[in-house]
Amino acid sequence: MCYRMLSKYRSELMGAAMLWVMLFHASDLDLGHPLLNSIRAAGFGGVDIFILLSSMGLAMSLARREQDYSAFMARRAARILPAYYLVMLPYTLFLILAQGKHWSALLWNSTLLYYWMRSSGAFNWYVAGAMTFYAVTPFCFRLLRRSAHREGLTALAVLGGLAVCQVLTHEGYWYATDFFYRVPVFFLGLLIGFYVLEDRRLTPRSLAFWAAVLAAGLCYGGVSLTAPWIDWPIHFPLCHLFLFTTVPMCLVLSFCLERLPLGWLRRFLSLVGRNSLEIYLFNVSLFSQTELLRKLVCFGPSNRLYFLVMFAANIALGCLLHALVEGLRQRRTARSAAGNAA
Repeated sequence: MCYRMLSKYRSELMGAAMLWVMLFHASDLDLGHPLLNSIRAAGFGGVDIFILLSSMGLAMSLARREQDYSAFMARRAARILPAYYLVMLPYTLFLILAQGKHWSALLWNSTLLYYWMRSSGAFNWYVAGAMTFYAVTPFCFRLLRRSAHREGLTALAVLGGLAVCQVLTHEGYWYATDFFYRVPVFFLGLLIGFYVLEDRRLTPRSLAFWAAVLAAGLCYGGVSLTAPWIDWPIHFPLCHLFLFTTVPMCLVLSFCLERLPLGWLRRFLSLVGRNSLEIYLFNVSLFSQTELLRKLVCFGPSNRLYFLVMFAANIALGCLLHALVEGLRQRRTARSAAGNAA
């Protein structure tokens, strides 16, 4: 076993993360068992998996070829922004015309400043947060590459991220924690990217370390759900649980994908993972309008059937949007190549 499994099964892992996020956003879905409902309610951890795998992939990309900053950001923007604008613009217009949001929402959402400005009609935070992570990635990557003590530097970055979260929550800036809670996982992803490039093996010692981290995370999660927080000297939210569990979860899932005959499930997860951005964009916009959609698609008292249909439609629309954006990108590339040849 080696860390390369995380790169080999990156699409499948992102697919599993996307399905988990979709379950989280289905807040009134009853899965019929308290444990299953708890897993569904913790689905925001799927975003931590996205951040971990994205930063891992970015570290590998930067290590394999030299890229100036503008070219690096242009490639990231070309991957994310076309799909974002194709979903964001009609959705923002819907919020303005149907729900009375101010026209300034178009400006803030179009400039990706909506998350930091907290404007009325703001889009989901993830795209603005992802572009912010991309903006700092080259600097953080070079810092780690030059360091002879990457693990120690990563540990300092993790502690720094936790400290920033503590200050923000203490001062009441809860909205910014969606981003800053993921800073530790972002740095862990960069470190894992170096491990993949170095073809590091999962030795008994490293497996024991990640098992201990996972156990600590599970204990932390149990305590955070049961302990009266007023008795703690510092407030540690449940969101920090995924600092402990994201890497071990991905390693366990990768091991299962490597060793088990999952067949169609693996192919389905890969499909969802390759289209995860577009599926996510629809999930937090069109399919977040549950009250409106229930008027159009009604299945009586069974919300499970409703969500089954909505999940299928969400995935299908995401795949179609991905195909559309990729087709437009390929056509543009072909035109540019033809123009250069002429």
